[in-house]
Amino acid sequence: MATPSVRDRLVSSAVTMLRTHGADGFGMSALLQHSSVARRSMYQYFPEGKAQLLSEATATAGKGVCAYLKAALAEHHTLDALDLWAEQWKSSMAASDYALGCPLAAASLSAHEYPDAAAESATALSRAATLIAEALTRDGLDADEAQSAGRVAVSSVEGAIIVARATRSVQPFDDFAAHARAVWGAAADISHIVEFGV
Repeated sequence: MATPSVRDRLVSSAVTMLRTHGADGFGMSALLQHSSVARRSMYQYFPEGKAQLLSEATATAGKGVCAYLKAALAEHHTLDALDLWAEQWKSSMAASDYALGCPLAAASLSAHEYPDAAAESATALSRAATLIAEALTRDGLDADEAQSAGRVAVSSVEGAIIVARATRSVQPFDDFAAHARAVWGAAADISHIVEFGV
């Protein structure tokens, strides 16, 4: 396995720090210590400092989330893919003892100080909602309802992450998965019957 580059180590550490401390909860000294990168090396890759690094870290995290969803949705029925997404978060919570949140949520809360990072978060969250909506439409849900459902699904998972960390319980993810199946599963089944007459 290739050794991560200095740039990749910085971005990876920034994502982790976003997940654990939020955008405003750490300074460059802590990030450099976490990544084992010298300050002068950091500014070679990110001359604008923390703001530029957080923007890149958020963009990288967003691409990762969307790549995961795109692959899961391509291989599974939408509701099964959403179950898998919820299970992934449950595993992450258990493995980290509820220490790791969502980097996209953390970046979105920093819009005043780090607007570029918040903008990258908005782009990724919108893309995730669109991917889910497209899959729900493919599975038989009305297109307009699917667009709304995609946005609700992303909002629900992001909210579940916050509540799970606060309550130290993965129940919010189970609640989301059950609600999604009860509401959108029934609607998709009805749409399928209407469209194909089966």
